[in-house]
Amino acid sequence: MQGSIFTSFSDMIIEKMGMSVWNELLEKVNPSSEGIYTNGMQYDDSEILAYLSELSTMTQVEVPTLIRNFGEYLFIHLLNSSPAKILNIDNLKDFLTCIDGVIHNEIKRVYPDAYLPSFKYEETPEGDLIMFYKSKRKLCHLCEGLIAGAAIHFEQSISIGHPECMHNGADKCKLVISFKE
Repeated sequence: MQGSIFTSFSDMIIEKMGMSVWNELLEKVNPSSEGIYTNGMQYDDSEILAYLSELSTMTQVEVPTLIRNFGEYLFIHLLNSSPAKILNIDNLKDFLTCIDGVIHNEIKRVYPDAYLPSFKYEETPEGDLIMFYKSKRKLCHLCEGLIAGAAIHFEQSISIGHPECMHNGADKCKLVISFKE
């Protein structure tokens, strides 16, 4: 996993819970990186999962909820490091539909070794956007949080349904985003 994800995670923990919580996580997880991450480097996925598992034990908050909250926090950090042409998008639906083609292509250009999820899109007659998420990491809850963070950024009220999930045996997750006035 990209180091920028780890640095954002540590920033969130320190900002929202304090340095003492981050230090406690480091002590309990004992990561191979010693908790020092570089944005452009790749780190083992198991480290972030170990942090989340330990944080869940410490806070009594379920891991999917923690991952969703992190995704919401992470969104603005990823947006701020995205290509300039992305910053010209002025609505949530257009932004979401350019993730797989535009944003992920740019990430692969800068970080050729990055592993990224794939998305397919459909639109319902009611105007809902269906995003099909597929990834060996099964971080669909992070995806939900990123979508929620994007909705906050674009000042768009939404609801997210998750009727099919890889965690429940589906081959991909189906996320249904309903846009509200």
